[in-house]
Amino acid sequence: MFLFLNKMRAVCPKAARAMGYLDEATGIEGRFRRVGAAWKEHIEHCHKIIQQGMANCSGHRTVAVLGAGLIHDVPLKELSERFQKVLLVDICHPVASRKQYSHYPNVEEYVADVTESIELLYKLPNPEQPFHCPIPHLLRDREDLDLTISINLFSQLPCMPMNFLKKWGYGRPWMEDFAHKVMQRHVDWLRLLPGIKVLITDIERQMLDQTNRIIERLDLTYGVSLPLADTEWIWKLAPIPEVSREYHYFRKVVGYSNLP
Repeated sequence: MFLFLNKMRAVCPKAARAMGYLDEATGIEGRFRRVGAAWKEHIEHCHKIIQQGMANCSGHRTVAVLGAGLIHDVPLKELSERFQKVLLVDICHPVASRKQYSHYPNVEEYVADVTESIELLYKLPNPEQPFHCPIPHLLRDREDLDLTISINLFSQLPCMPMNFLKKWGYGRPWMEDFAHKVMQRHVDWLRLLPGIKVLITDIERQMLDQTNRIIERLDLTYGVSLPLADTEWIWKLAPIPEVSREYHYFRKVVGYSNLP
């Protein structure tokens, strides 16, 4: 019942709902309730990288958190105390997360598509032509932006659109080209923003058996080249029996306290 009400009251634009963003956010919240204890180390690593990014800042006016989502992995209290304004940027804001920041007067909910492409994809672009994916303009005119945090977002950017377009018969080559473009543009965009840029993302999916032996790896970057990370770790995203009674599904995550 809680997840149903959370879904009904969430802030999420029509196109994003149609593509499954709200269902995905609701599913993540449900998974966190079931296996959140296994995410403890991942969350601690996320907080540490963000804290290092904060320490790199020369100013503390505005911080933007991209992919804020359910904000389990964001040290929101510290950000609120250190910065004059905290922008939680996401295309979908569930009730569960909104309750967590409602008592912080300097924290603002910012509903935005960080790819600036979802509305175009919702209208079903010509599958016979490559998709034009420009570098987003979002936040580029914010002269007061001292810190931007892209958290557990980069690898997810193409996922919901690809699932949506697959139902309409778009081929894998078209979708993989789109995935590469939208992820590359995200990195390009971050580098254009003022201030410090923190990037935290999973780059590899791992399937492990009951002895923790890796039996399958899947690269999640779609050919986008990232620089050497400050640190990396394993996110125990879906331990047995969350998805399977036989296999764990983990993620390899990299973190940058200031993306070069």
